[in-house]
Amino acid sequence: MPLSSRPFQPAAWVLAVSLALPTLAHETGAPHDDLTSSTPLPFALETHGPVHAPAPVRLSPGVKTSGHGFWTFVAAPELTPVPSAALPKLKGAHGTIIVDKERELAYWGLENVGWIGFSNHLSQSWIIQGDPALSKGNLHGADIYPRPGQLPLVVAADNVEGEVYLTDTSFQHVETLRLPPLPPYADKQGYAPTDAAFAGLDEIWVTDGYGKAFFFSATRSPFQFTGKYYGGKSLSGTPHGITFDSRTRNLLISARPEGLIKSWDRSSTHVIDVRGLPAGSTICDTDVWGDYALAPCLDGSDGKPGPIYIVNLKKQQIVSTINPKTDLGYGEAQHIHDAAWYVTGKGSKQEVYILFTNWNPGGVGALKLVQVAKAE
Repeated sequence: MPLSSRPFQPAAWVLAVSLALPTLAHETGAPHDDLTSSTPLPFALETHGPVHAPAPVRLSPGVKTSGHGFWTFVAAPELTPVPSAALPKLKGAHGTIIVDKERELAYWGLENVGWIGFSNHLSQSWIIQGDPALSKGNLHGADIYPRPGQLPLVVAADNVEGEVYLTDTSFQHVETLRLPPLPPYADKQGYAPTDAAFAGLDEIWVTDGYGKAFFFSATRSPFQFTGKYYGGKSLSGTPHGITFDSRTRNLLISARPEGLIKSWDRSSTHVIDVRGLPAGSTICDTDVWGDYALAPCLDGSDGKPGPIYIVNLKKQQIVSTINPKTDLGYGEAQHIHDAAWYVTGKGSKQEVYILFTNWNPGGVGALKLVQVAKAE
């Protein structure tokens, strides 16, 4: 594990604020006057959510919950099983998880294995025999883009090989971007991309979280970098995740060591909002569903095992803190590396899940939204 990928814990909010320095824009080489201070996200309890609450259930003795208010979850250990052939690679898992909402499928990137698919309501799994490029490195961060009448597109960043892959969910034919032909990489060193995101069918963004900390745009067809790049270490020591927020059409950049979510405007190329998680939280990425984002963290406040925060992006509030290790019995989920929403069914049969991956040791798991019946 490179030093740049190890968790770092800021001691207090003042450190988080001091590290929220200006972002530099490099399509012209001129600095931009970005927002330089962060606002802590307050906690607020929600009794209602974006969908109907699940039917009340009585939990068996010993079954624990985690979360707050509407956003209360139980473990679903019977889901996301790891194929037996992949078990020898599980300990070092350091990857991502994405969801094909239309087909109710999920895909998990496992180092030196490739993509693992989950089907039949996440109860069955298989190792996908795809393009060999996908199984020789580490699918660290990825995004999926739905296309009507066609298989979704997938873009994935490989921090080990220093490459970015573009394919669809057949995973058979891969296009590859290697070292960016950009001035910061003229020495051909210091490139280890950690995440990639679609901002439309033909617009892709890549963040070099474990390298020189720049992020840059690319086109899908042809699959190539545009030559524009932003950020650097002034943006974050490790800009680990990058996510397109369709509500605002901004990018959400997960500044991991600082514990910040930075909203970056694609039109003005400025950071326009900086929100802080509880001190010590080391955020890896975000996954957006409507007004709500998951914020999985390697570590929680005060060095606690990694939580998954649910953030109401519209109200700018943390509405739930979920602790897979300490509350829900996932004993190896010390560091949460990625998380994704998985919503299935409609009406009274709709169910909401959170899928997550953990690192050091590695693993994958699922959590189910519940409403616990009141005691009579």
